[in-house]
Amino acid sequence: MSLLAFADHTTDLTQALTGSHQHLLVILSLLIATLAAHTSLNLGQLMRASQSVWLRYVLHGLGAIALGGGVWAMHFTGMMAFELPVEVSYHLGITLLSIIPAVLAAAVILQVVAAAEVRWSRILLGGVLMGAGIGAMHYTGMAAMIMEAERLYRLDLFIGSVLVAVVLATLALAVPPVLRSVITQAEVLKLISAVVMGLAIASMHYLAMHATVYIPAESVQGLRGAKVSKATLGALAVIVAVAILFTASVAVWMRQRLQRVENRNQQSERMASLWAQRMQRIAERVPGMVYQFKRSLDGQLTFPYASEAIRDFYGISPEQAAIDISEAMDAIHPADRDGLFESIETSATNLSPWYHEYRMLDQQGNSRWLLGNSVPEQEEDGISWYGFITDITERKNTEDTIHRLAFYDDLTGLYNRKKILLCLHDLLQPGMLAQHLAAVIYIDLDNFKRLNDTLGHHAGDQLLVQVADRLLQQLPATTFCGRLSSDEFAVVLGRLPAIPTLAKDLAEQQAEQLLQLLQQPFTVVGHQYRCSVSIGVYPCLVHEPPEECLKRADLAMSYAKQADGNALRFFDPQMLAEVEQRFDLEQAMSKALTEDQFMLFYQPQITDSGQVIGVEALIRWQHPERGMISPAYFIPLAEESEQIEAIGGWVLQQACQQLQNWQTKSLFSALSVSVNISVRQFYQPDFIDLLAGLLQQYQVNPALLTLELTESLVLTDLDDAVHRMQQLKALGLRFAMDDFGTGYSSLSYLSRLPFDEVKIDQHFVRQSSDGKKTRDWAIVDAIIGIANTFDMALVAEGVETEAQRELLYNSGCFCFQGYLFARPQPVAEFEAWLSSRDLNR
Repeated sequence: MSLLAFADHTTDLTQALTGSHQHLLVILSLLIATLAAHTSLNLGQLMRASQSVWLRYVLHGLGAIALGGGVWAMHFTGMMAFELPVEVSYHLGITLLSIIPAVLAAAVILQVVAAAEVRWSRILLGGVLMGAGIGAMHYTGMAAMIMEAERLYRLDLFIGSVLVAVVLATLALAVPPVLRSVITQAEVLKLISAVVMGLAIASMHYLAMHATVYIPAESVQGLRGAKVSKATLGALAVIVAVAILFTASVAVWMRQRLQRVENRNQQSERMASLWAQRMQRIAERVPGMVYQFKRSLDGQLTFPYASEAIRDFYGISPEQAAIDISEAMDAIHPADRDGLFESIETSATNLSPWYHEYRMLDQQGNSRWLLGNSVPEQEEDGISWYGFITDITERKNTEDTIHRLAFYDDLTGLYNRKKILLCLHDLLQPGMLAQHLAAVIYIDLDNFKRLNDTLGHHAGDQLLVQVADRLLQQLPATTFCGRLSSDEFAVVLGRLPAIPTLAKDLAEQQAEQLLQLLQQPFTVVGHQYRCSVSIGVYPCLVHEPPEECLKRADLAMSYAKQADGNALRFFDPQMLAEVEQRFDLEQAMSKALTEDQFMLFYQPQITDSGQVIGVEALIRWQHPERGMISPAYFIPLAEESEQIEAIGGWVLQQACQQLQNWQTKSLFSALSVSVNISVRQFYQPDFIDLLAGLLQQYQVNPALLTLELTESLVLTDLDDAVHRMQQLKALGLRFAMDDFGTGYSSLSYLSRLPFDEVKIDQHFVRQSSDGKKTRDWAIVDAIIGIANTFDMALVAEGVETEAQRELLYNSGCFCFQGYLFARPQPVAEFEAWLSSRDLNR
């Protein structure tokens, strides 16, 4: 078997033996290679830091042996991991000889690593020699194999294995200089370099193993001489690996000692540098432009000492500053020069610390903020200041940004609520009000949400910006303008005449101008858009909290909005009284349920034959102090304060309980009860479960309970409404469409909704009190026709005269409800009324 023999086209590769690797040993071999590389790099660092020539030689030798031995141990650990179907032993002499090229290559590598100056030619030469050394070691070690097989090499993979070793070894040496600008930690760089070098050793080995072809032979092939078994070779590789580990430990220990020495040296150098400072007080200041500034007895200003930062701050050199600083003084912002020199004069007079902020201008006219901080000291020939100057431009910009965010609206650039309140606070001081009065104009854009929903929020933003621009253009200089919320603005008029009546007239005049100004069309996303606004005005005639002024102007605006918008209202104390009254009523409403202040009244529904077929349950509130409160007043409050769900639940419970009571009375057992359902109540998540529970609890016939829903309720979410109604219908409940015909879409959607009954709204009935048809009666005829078409019951509300009843009857409506027959009554009175009516019949 020759040292190097290559397969050619005549080689029958189908006869080649197939080997396999033990993965754990493969991983171990890679770790050995990486550890050896890391150890040699540590020793190379120690070589570079060592001042002793003989110690450098010792370290050089240890490093070469560690890395060369690592390459050798990695190779034979890899050979242990490789198993062939024939017995393999190794020639002892060749095995030991194979370590020499690896050690020599490692010596070259360490010379490159330990060099003080990085040269790419050295790195390239070292990579080539290291790759060649790894290859020479491997193929020499392969020549030591003794087995019943001939060993051949594939030429392409043979060349590739050497090239891989050269390339990766070169990369390992290039890691520190290439990555030093990105990775500052020396240990990390060293670890990366060691890993790449380990990959170079391992990659070359396993690629070379893949290049090797084993052809069975009839006799043992290999050099004659002393042999070692695979087990003995493994033990030898382990010994080498342990030796490398020991060397690595010694290298780490030495590196730590060297590091401590270096740290002590660095600390000594730092201390020496501190003591060697020209002026201790300046050195103790934070970094910036460190300086000594001097004013001589003759008034000449110089910088006897200035750090290099003076070039950046003042545009002059330290040498020039020591002679004349007139050019530097000219760069100070004109608006800050007087203040700067005054602060220097004050510090010189009092010998007090100098602390001043000022601006400098560069050649392009851009300004930057500087902060000077120094301590003066009286000297024989004048006064010297020792200190520093720092650039605080970024801090100033941050302060400006914080101020803008704190007091300005980001979208429009107007003041925000906080800033408006501060302006009001300044205007409402007693001394100011004695000379001038102030007023608040509160502006709200009507239907702003509809604009966002139709044209998008970017359209709304465009409108808000244009409104802000118009306000700023229209208002005088003594006026403050701000955006308080999404579509609400406030205008604060200052310096109004101290005569209240005249101040009010001027405020009204200004508000009227704003109303007209904002009614002019805007251009929003290419469309002409006319904006209506609601305006509230409050003249601040007395000293009061700014929040209260905004609150009262806001309240006046809400009254303008209640008047269908596009209107102007002045604050009236009666408005505040009404709001407080509503608030008190909301608070009282929360106790009304627990204290049994609510009650149900019942109004009958009568057919044309005089038969009472049902009643509508109507809630009443018997307040202990205010008496009977109309539901038209407290139901809207209940909906606004979210108490309608509890009240609605109570009404349903009372209605079910009443139905249960009437089931034992023959005269009342067939009566149905209609209950009005609010939007919030209907869309409760547990509304269906609540009704199912009440029906179960009171064991009433669900067909006798009718839920009255308004058109606006079902059209809030039509699909959800249909789904919920179907679930409730499955329980046996009936539905009535209340206030039918007063909306815009009910006719087109009625066919989808499972209503059993339609109620003609009293609005149409009352318009025909004399029994004559009005223009709206066509809607009534349409409602009656639709009800008949869909086979739904029909009830007319608000029937108060015989003429109305007759007109409805002639139109096709045969069931009525109204004062003509009976008013809403408590249950006892209703029962008495129905009993007497039955007796009379």
